[in-house]
Amino acid sequence: MDCGPEWDAIVITPLERGLAALARLGLPANRGYPVLADYVRHELIVHVPAGTAHRCTAQGTRSLTTGSWLLVPSGLHGSVSATWLSTPHPTRPRFADPGELSEALRQVDQTGTA
Repeated sequence: MDCGPEWDAIVITPLERGLAALARLGLPANRGYPVLADYVRHELIVHVPAGTAHRCTAQGTRSLTTGSWLLVPSGLHGSVSATWLSTPHPTRPRFADPGELSEALRQVDQTGTA
């Protein structure tokens, strides 16, 4: 998928750190917040509004914006390599706030817990 026109993405390493940050934010997995787990690279990929990924300044993250491509699993389930942990809502996608995500990652880094 082409990043930028409709959304950006933030890649978080390691996967568990990203999951702990999402838990801190209380983002429900079944509410249409697009979140991918890449088990091969051990990364969590969180979709954010287009043009906002640069607001996530936490260590251990990288932004996928206009000009970036993200390979996503086909279908709703994915594979042993990568899967949707939270699938995009079919008509009204919801996005994590990159500033709040950045702060949650800093809190996880400071406390070591979700």
